[in-house]
This record gives sequence, C-alpha cells and structure tokens, in this order.
Amino acid sequence: MKILFLTYDLPYPLVAGGKIRAYYLLKSLAKKHQITLFSYYRDESQKEFLKELRKYCQEIKIFKRRKPWSWQNLLRFFTSTLPFASVTYDSPPLKKALIEELKQKKYDCVHFESFYPALYLPLVKKLGVKTIMGNENLEYRVYQRYADSRFLSLRWLLKLEVFRMRLFEENLWRLADVNLAVSPKEVAEIKRVTKKDCDLIPNGVYFQPYSPKQNKGDRKIIFIGNLIYHANNDAMKFFLQKIYPKIKQADPKVKFWLISGHQPKWLKEYLSDSSIKFTQDKTTPGQNFLSQADLLVAPMRVAGGTNIKILEAMAAGLPVVTTTVGAEGIEVKKEVVIEDQPEKFAQKVVQLLADNKRAQQLGEAGRALVKKKYDWSVIGEKLNQVYEKEI
Repeated sequence: MKILFLTYDLPYPLVAGGKIRAYYLLKSLAKKHQITLFSYYRDESQKEFLKELRKYCQEIKIFKRRKPWSWQNLLRFFTSTLPFASVTYDSPPLKKALIEELKQKKYDCVHFESFYPALYLPLVKKLGVKTIMGNENLEYRVYQRYADSRFLSLRWLLKLEVFRMRLFEENLWRLADVNLAVSPKEVAEIKRVTKKDCDLIPNGVYFQPYSPKQNKGDRKIIFIGNLIYHANNDAMKFFLQKIYPKIKQADPKVKFWLISGHQPKWLKEYLSDSSIKFTQDKTTPGQNFLSQADLLVAPMRVAGGTNIKILEAMAAGLPVVTTTVGAEGIEVKKEVVIEDQPEKFAQKVVQLLADNKRAQQLGEAGRALVKKKYDWSVIGEKLNQVYEKEI
C-alpha cells in the first residue's frame, strides 16, 4: 500500500511518548508499505534527524509549527471553530501541500498519528481518500483532568474549551474510516461514540536494548519526562510538593533524579536540595538513564493513553510506583504498585527501596509482561494486520 502518514512533530529523536510511538509505527509499516511522511517541526535544528527517518520513508515534507501563544493562533482561534489545541496546527502551507499530494498521487490511505494533525481529516475525506485516526490519547480527557485537578480562576473558560475540544474530537472519530486506540478503556469510549469498531494498538518499547536491572541499593528514584508537556509538569509539581518531602523524612539518604528536555522556572527552588539532581536532556534514550536508578515514580494525574516511561522502566526491570491514571493504559495486575494518595504513595516508595527482594520480583514480572505484550515487534504486526483487514 501507499500511505501518507502525518505526525504532530518529527518522530525522532525518541525523547517523547508521541515521537516514540510514531517512529515505531512508521518503522513497522515500512516493512510492507510505501510511506510518505508529512510532519510539523519546531526549530531548524530538528532537520538533522531527517536522515534517520529517510530509512523508512520514501518522501518527507516538513512544515514549521507556530508557537502556541502567537498572535496568529489567537486570531485563528477567535475567527474559526477549531479548539485552541488544534489552532497551532492550522498550517496553510501544509494544507496546500496535502491537497496537491492527494490530487497528483494515488494513496491507499492517510494515517493521522494523534489528534493534532487530524484537523485535516475532514478535508481528506472530501478528497475521497480513506483515513486512519491514530488516537494516542483521548485528548479532550487530558485537558479535562487538568482543569479538574487545579484551582484555576479561569477554570470555567478551560472547561468550555474542553467541551469544544470534545465535540471536535468525537466528530473526527465518527468521520474516520478506521480508529486506533492505545488502551481497552479508550477503545470502548470510541466504540460508544461512533457505534463502529476501534482497533487496539497499544504503546510499547523496543525490548532488545534493555537488560535486567541489578539493584545496587543506592536508593535512587527516577522520573523521565519532558516538563514542557503539561501532564509531566503537573506530575512533578505534585511529587515534589506532596510526596518527595515525605519520602525524604522517612529515608534521609534517598536521591531523586529528574530528566527532562525542558526546565521550567518553578523547578529552580527545588534544586537547592542536594538530594535532587536535574538533567536537561533532549536526545538520550531512556534506557541509558534507567540502568542507573533503583525505582521509577510516575505520579500522573492528567495523562491519557499509555505512559511509555512506565513501559520503559518495566523493560529495564525497574520497579514502578504510579497512580491509577499512570497505569491506565497498561494491562497490569501486580507488575507495578498503584497508589493515588500522596502519603501512601510515599510509603510504597520507601518500602520498595528497603525491600530488594520485592523490588526484584516486581522488576522481573514487569519485564515478562512487556516482552509478551508491549514489544514493538508484536505491536507492529498487529498494526499491519489492521491495515490488511481495513484498507
């Protein structure tokens, strides 16, 4: 098949969940199909990564994405029906190129990987080309949880935007010829709204580079996630304000290592604590850091889909303490520790750091689950089966 694949950002390097997912789906599809990639990009330095993507794409066209709070975006928001989250991706050059590409060349389908580039899904439908909607999150739910979790003076305005976003997103599901989702819960929601089938294509990890974790007893906790993404930013504020002080009180020798491509201003006050180490990194794969830690925390409150950071830690044999929201997209039973209350979350972390046998059992169980269900080779084969069945 000939596939036009759209992504919200260049899917390389592998430093964010959406990039990781898009990269490995592209890689899997390229084994059997011809891929043209249309992608947004944020700055000129990203162009050096095109050579990696050309291994899997016959053609690549990239389009500069505006900064979210630009005056152009505000103007578009007030003069269109698009939700604000989509306005940033309203690109006249991309729209023109998309129309020309589909009129001049024959494609079997257009795959929109995530909600953001899918604002052009209705246009593609009008041009008579089949569409695949890759829902890496139910995006309106992420914003809804954010609105519900914070005391905001303009909460009513954010909730109005969430309502607009939900209507827009649900309409995209209905229009799409094929819907994909990353968790059974999200599959069920899309089916309920559309009264059509939805295929489960979960997030995953490339299992091969990971080796079992050997606990050195350093009592080093880790979190990997770019704080420019509001779900990670919220999780870290919650952790450093409500959880980490209780961990330190119970175990003064504990250390916390935070890896993010972005350093927000609010973080500075916490870095005076010598037990907290911050590494600003945009390119290093997660396994390079995980091998140096004893436990991963993922205190997510507003995330959606599947947290790849958790799957990576499980693949590395690292015990994980997370929340109900954090584990939502992963079919875990007893492979991770789930706790939502700050005091109990801290207790579970301290207990695991002190119990090497229990930590090792969790690590081994996590590795086994990832290898069986969440390796990209397994997921890629499922995706190719969906294409063969639906297109």
